[in-house]
Amino acid sequence: MNIPNYQGLMLPILQQLAEQGGEMTIGVLSDVVVAAVGMDAGERCERLPSGIETVFESRMRWALSYLEAARAIVTEAGDVVRLTEAGRTLAADGGQSPSTEDLLQNALQPSTARPAGVGGGPRAFDAKETGDDVEGQIAELFQVVYERLKVHLIQRVHAQSPAFFEELIVDLLLAMGYGGRRRDLARCLGRSGDGGVDGVVRQDSLGLDVVYVQAKRYRPGVGVPVAAVRDFAGALDAHKADKGVLVTTSHFPASAVEFARASRRRIALIDGARLASLLIRHNVAVRPQVTYELKHLDEGYFAGKRTDAEVRRA
Repeated sequence: MNIPNYQGLMLPILQQLAEQGGEMTIGVLSDVVVAAVGMDAGERCERLPSGIETVFESRMRWALSYLEAARAIVTEAGDVVRLTEAGRTLAADGGQSPSTEDLLQNALQPSTARPAGVGGGPRAFDAKETGDDVEGQIAELFQVVYERLKVHLIQRVHAQSPAFFEELIVDLLLAMGYGGRRRDLARCLGRSGDGGVDGVVRQDSLGLDVVYVQAKRYRPGVGVPVAAVRDFAGALDAHKADKGVLVTTSHFPASAVEFARASRRRIALIDGARLASLLIRHNVAVRPQVTYELKHLDEGYFAGKRTDAEVRRA
């Protein structure tokens, strides 16, 4: 099989991006990489045992994940791959010197490739080396995919309109069980005269228990100022509301968090990282792709039953 592993795809990805102007969609990049590594149509179409995606698609996805973690590329709007200066340096080296190999390998090490809270890169499942740690490796791989999905999810949400963001937050609260999951008990606002709130979810049909929502679609990296949290608290006062949820695609600085804690109103702050986690957990704006079920021997089933050797001895 002439399909390079994900490490073998990393340098061709960088080189093709450099040759093609430094920016391509993932689809176009995949096409040029296939040609560059000499794969034929049959190899490109070969599927994984799960049948969900091809071997090449899977390895390409892993290669992109670790190049992005190593800051050699950035992915924008979930589909456009752009080469960084660090990536240009690697591509220009051409893989001839040991330094290039070392840098590419660094993309697989915890010091550079690991997002916050993520394990190291995927390793080959060699029984001689891994022993019983295969499950640990699977967990690490899952975490890497999870963290990359979180980043891309927030990028896509931020690229949408304010109205989309407001509706997304209401959908999320409903999926979490607020409003008894009833659409008729939730609505988006976001119009002038709505008193500084973007949505409202009624916990009961009479509207005696209400959660007000405000959505701040800030660019990741730009913190929500404490003034915005203060204004939301004022809006809750104006509505005589006891609790509210303030959600952003970015983050809340310490001053904003402290103000929310000290407020006499119950204000839940959801930053971009937590928002992405909640969306994934409740399957809002995402959907499961494939499920693998790990199984172990049921020792209880074998307990008390005689082995073949014991039967012979009897």
